[in-house]
Amino acid sequence: MIDFKINSDISKAESIDSVFYTDSKYLDISINKIFQKSWQLACHKSQLSDTNIYPITFLDDYISEPLVITKSNNSINCLSNVCTHRGHIINDKDCTRKKMRCEYHGRTFELDGSIDKMPGFEGVKNFPSENDNLKKVPILEWNDFIFTSIIPEIGIDSVLDDINNRLKKFPFKNISYRPDLSKTYHLNAHWALYCENYLEGLHVPYVHKGLNNEIDIKSYKTEILDNGVLQYTDGKDKNSYAHYYWIFPNIMLNFYDWGLSINIVEPISLNKTRIKFLFYPIQNTASLNEKINELHEVEMEDEKVVLNVQKGVQSRFYKNGRYSANHEQGTHYFHQLICKYLSK
Repeated sequence: MIDFKINSDISKAESIDSVFYTDSKYLDISINKIFQKSWQLACHKSQLSDTNIYPITFLDDYISEPLVITKSNNSINCLSNVCTHRGHIINDKDCTRKKMRCEYHGRTFELDGSIDKMPGFEGVKNFPSENDNLKKVPILEWNDFIFTSIIPEIGIDSVLDDINNRLKKFPFKNISYRPDLSKTYHLNAHWALYCENYLEGLHVPYVHKGLNNEIDIKSYKTEILDNGVLQYTDGKDKNSYAHYYWIFPNIMLNFYDWGLSINIVEPISLNKTRIKFLFYPIQNTASLNEKINELHEVEMEDEKVVLNVQKGVQSRFYKNGRYSANHEQGTHYFHQLICKYLSK
C-alpha cells in the first residue's frame, strides 16, 4: 500500500503517484472511503412534478444501492428501495401511487417508509417492528435540487453557499430538467483523470480552439473552496462567460447565461467511467441546440485528451509530474483531497 501524500505548497508539490490510476485496489478504497461518504445528485424537483415515487440508484455499477425518492404532502424523503421482508426491489419505475407495494408478497409501505400492511403475517409475534420500515437516507435540498448520501461525511454546504452568494441573480426557479437534451458518455479511462482535466484551464488554448476563441483566457481564475473548486472566465465581450463549480469528488455545476449543465462522473470499473451530462436551461432560451452542440464538441476534445493520459499513466516511465502553480490549483487541491480521505 502506498501512503499517498501531496505537498501543500503547489510550487514544490508532485502529483499523485500513477499507481492510483492503475491498481484496482485503490479504486475499491476510493469507493469505500470517498464515494460512500459523498453527496450525489438524486434529482431535480421538476422530475417529481408528475410522480410521487422516483427510484434511483446510488452510484450504479459500483455501489449500486437501490433508493427511492418519495413525495407526500410537500415532504420529500429518500428511502431504501429494498423490501424489508425478503429483499425484493419495491419500485422499478416512477409512478403516482399513494403507497409503495412490493410485487413479491404484497407488502405495502407508506411514502414516508413506514410499513402499512403485510398479507400472510397474521400471528407473527413482535411484528411489525422498527426494522420492518424502510430505512431513511439523508437528503439535502438546495434550489430545487435533491442530493443524497449513504454516509454524509464530506460536506458540500460551503460550495452551495458560494453559489448562492455569488450567483444571486441566477434564475433557479425558471430552470427544469430536459431529458431530451441530456446525454450519457462512456469513457475508457479512470474517473479521476476526467476530473483533473476539468479542474484546470491551462489546456484550453491547446485543446479547445473554438472555446478559446470565445473566452478571454487571461481572465481565467480559480478559487479553492471547502471540498470544491470554482473556475470562472469572461467572454471576449468582457461579460461573464461561465462559472464552473466542482464538488468533490465527482459533480460539476456549469453556469451559463442560458442555464445550467451538470456533469456527474461515475466510475464503472478501474478504466471505465460514465459521464452524465444533465441540462437545465432557462425557460425560452434561444439557440439552445447550438449551445448544446458546442458543449458536445468540447466534450469530445476533452475525452480525446483524457484517453491519451489514460495510456500515458500506464507507462513504466511515468510516475508523476509537477503542477503549474498559476494554473493547476484545482487539480492540486483534488489530489490533496483524495490523499486526505484515503488516509482516513
